[in-house]
Amino acid sequence: MREPVRYCDAIRILGTGEGRVADLVDRLCAREETDLLDARTELVRFAHHALNRLDREAHRLPRRERTRRIAAAHSMVVVTAFFESLDDTELPFDLDGTTEGFAEDPGGVTDHKQLGEFVALLVLSAPPLPRVQRDTADGLARVRRFYLRRCKQLPGVLRGMPLWVELDEVHRGTVTERLGTVLANRCTRRYEELRDKLAAGFPEFGAWAGLHTARPRYGALPEVPMGLSRLQHRLQSISTGRVPSAVRGALARTHRERLDVPVSSLAPQLAGTYLPPLGLAYVTPAFRATELGPRSLAHEESWWQEQGGPREDLAEFLLGHLTAPRALLLPLVVFGPSGSGKSALVTMLAARLPESDFAAVRVDVRDLPEGALERALADRLSGALLAAGAENCDALPVLLLDGVEELGSRAGVTHSGLLAGVAAFQHARAGAASPVAVVLTCRDSTAARVRFPPGSVAIRLEDFTDAQLGAWLDTWNRINAGYLDRNGALPLDRDCLAPHLPLGRRPLFLLMMAVYDGTSNALRKLSAPLREAGLYERWLRMLADAADRRDRASAPADGDLAVRSGRIEQALLGASVLAFSMFNRGGRHADTAAVTADHTALLHWPAHFARPMDPLQLGCAVPADSWEGTARLVFSHPSLGEYLVARLVAEELAGLAEARIRDRRAVRPTPLDDAFLHALLSFTPLSVSGEVPRFLAERLRLLAPGARDELRLALAELLRAAGRHRPRVAHTGYRPLELGDAAREAAYSANLMLALVAVHGDEVPLPALFGPESSARWRALAHLWKSQLPPEQWASLVHALEVRGTDGALTVHRGSTGAGAQTDSGFTWRESALLADDATQRLLHALEPLVRLFGGDVTARDSEAASDANAVLTLSFGAADADDDALVDSFERAFTMGEALESDDRLRFQVFVLRQLRGQVHRLGARLVPVTTRHVRPIGVSKSARASVRRLAEEHNEHVAAIRDVLAGYT
Repeated sequence: MREPVRYCDAIRILGTGEGRVADLVDRLCAREETDLLDARTELVRFAHHALNRLDREAHRLPRRERTRRIAAAHSMVVVTAFFESLDDTELPFDLDGTTEGFAEDPGGVTDHKQLGEFVALLVLSAPPLPRVQRDTADGLARVRRFYLRRCKQLPGVLRGMPLWVELDEVHRGTVTERLGTVLANRCTRRYEELRDKLAAGFPEFGAWAGLHTARPRYGALPEVPMGLSRLQHRLQSISTGRVPSAVRGALARTHRERLDVPVSSLAPQLAGTYLPPLGLAYVTPAFRATELGPRSLAHEESWWQEQGGPREDLAEFLLGHLTAPRALLLPLVVFGPSGSGKSALVTMLAARLPESDFAAVRVDVRDLPEGALERALADRLSGALLAAGAENCDALPVLLLDGVEELGSRAGVTHSGLLAGVAAFQHARAGAASPVAVVLTCRDSTAARVRFPPGSVAIRLEDFTDAQLGAWLDTWNRINAGYLDRNGALPLDRDCLAPHLPLGRRPLFLLMMAVYDGTSNALRKLSAPLREAGLYERWLRMLADAADRRDRASAPADGDLAVRSGRIEQALLGASVLAFSMFNRGGRHADTAAVTADHTALLHWPAHFARPMDPLQLGCAVPADSWEGTARLVFSHPSLGEYLVARLVAEELAGLAEARIRDRRAVRPTPLDDAFLHALLSFTPLSVSGEVPRFLAERLRLLAPGARDELRLALAELLRAAGRHRPRVAHTGYRPLELGDAAREAAYSANLMLALVAVHGDEVPLPALFGPESSARWRALAHLWKSQLPPEQWASLVHALEVRGTDGALTVHRGSTGAGAQTDSGFTWRESALLADDATQRLLHALEPLVRLFGGDVTARDSEAASDANAVLTLSFGAADADDDALVDSFERAFTMGEALESDDRLRFQVFVLRQLRGQVHRLGARLVPVTTRHVRPIGVSKSARASVRRLAEEHNEHVAAIRDVLAGYT
């Protein structure tokens, strides 16, 4: 589906059975019809007839066809408003060639040609379509710019009429004014009237245009208390009411049943407070919406702050997006930090879509095959749609991909490759007339190294407002009133949450705090505000304590707190090894056999020790069925597994620090024993999860200053020894992956560096670490990482670490915010910095002016084609040496680049290109005719424009005239 829809295509879409109108449009497009008065009268009549017929027949249309016709109706409304407003404009002549002196003049052929070109341009135009991610004022402004462009073209047609020369300057000025801003304003007012009428008959179009926020009577409607119920009601009101297939109906019931289960599986075995069902507890969050482009920084909260204020109309937004043409061409990306409710939103959306018009198919990204190349990915997604009964039906398939960050770090495709494969799949389906809408979720910390399809609609879930927080607490306290009363506990309120609100405004953490406080009001007894790592620690200890109380084998020792604490630590150690079983295998899941083997290889309990608790008894890891049907384990929330990974690493690092402190007092020093640490950290860099390094730094800050100092020295000693022969040590049976020695040393040394940065807090001076040859040692180490780590792991390291040079000395820092992977040069800049690659950095510095003007993709190449930067530099300095075809391609690319710039930059760049073109016009001759026909035309500038702009416009038009004079002999 084309977006936006051209006016001529809209006539054909809505003009089925109207052969006369279709023929008229064909003649207008071919410039065979120039009677604008007769044409506009016929087209206006048809437009109103077609809109009335669409209103009567819309309830019978399938979802995709309804969207297609509404988009066509909007294009018709925009041009119809222009025709009607032009008809109401008083002129001393008619635009049909019948005014006295117009048709009989010898110049009439030229006049008719100019008028025909204008009419064809109008009929072939594609009026801008409202976009749900933008506000009403933006949509109206874009339509007004469309009218202004048409109005600027019309006086040029009039100046070619013989009657124009008979008008004096006063009348000419009056006509020009009436056909300029005045006409554009009249068109805009008429458009608003027709747009509102279209929205009255089609609620989804009203959501596209954002009229529910622009009209006070709509904006004052209260939100439905149950999460996303308004979306369901609105979609049902425009539903066809068709009976779904048995398979699709069963799938829809499954989605709805998930709303009746407890709000989270975080604590399936925890007795005490009652977890309300998701359908009752879900509070619709606020959000921000935008479009993703080359300059987007979706991983930065400050960038989102610049995209406009938060919105609280998520139901209307989703109504508008899922029924808009863009949803069939590009994915909707849902961003948010950990715990913001992205997965809950996906669950709610799948349950609220009516099965008569939609087929919601949920696929967890962790279920995608390891070797997911584009073809395999398309087969997997197509298989999911087929299994859900979403193929070859009238319903619109909605593919819900949850957890982009959970893609395996050793998969055959990177995060960016996954998104590119999804976009290719969506485009292929749209081209095959079987479109599919895609919604995917991505954590903020992962977004920095993911390249999203340009033009994708994106939203970021915001923290709860005070009103939303109050609504959630009311539901929680009402559901648990009986439990609280029986146990003499106080209900959870704002005063109790106040010290922890920066964290407690996210749904997941709010739930964890509520459950934690349900145990003897534990939250009220805390003396300091909770941080995320601290909350996870208390949560896991609570689960371990509850599991230990259930374990009958431990009953005899219940009274000994020290023994009980030891069993809890053992349970958390076992859970951490379980987390590493998943982490080191490159994913968020592991089969039970692998978990058992890892425990046997890593944990050896003496015979006199009591039987350790099975980590599965904690309930933080649950069984799940994979796509292949094999049993495997997953954490109930990925962040729990990531915290357990960081926790075990922090515990081992603290042990190293304590060993060094003891060694200083020992008579006989012993070398550092890092065998267990090496076994854990020599398979996967911790940076593949953006959360693990953060949790690790948070845990290491809890160490005493003296212990941190000793740990810095220990890590530096281990890092300097990286790559040397390692004697055969313990835990050699632990091999979650078959890796060579070089690959394992690369992963281990990278993790040591990440830990060193975490314990330093930020800056690690390399001369103090490696001595005089620090730069060479660092480059060797960084190139080892690049050569041995899989692409996604290397990319994660590039964004986790940053190397800076100061007075010739290199320092390593925690990866800063800034350029992400959304552009070609953004990643190259980060990679060259990490590698300390001075040559590449000098080249990037040379291209910096082009990057600043055209964006980071100016250096990107498709196959063997030249990059944009190459085209500009060829025109500037290499035209004499370039062959003719390459030079013509460079001019074509340069004109296309200029069209994407802002007005002043665009004018300056176009003058530069025209200057180069004028110098090559004699050489290239007829080869330039197609390029100049598309791009080279004079421009007009307002008298109120700045003097510098007027001078540029004069030079622009001078070059255009000179080029046309030379090429006139070739046309």
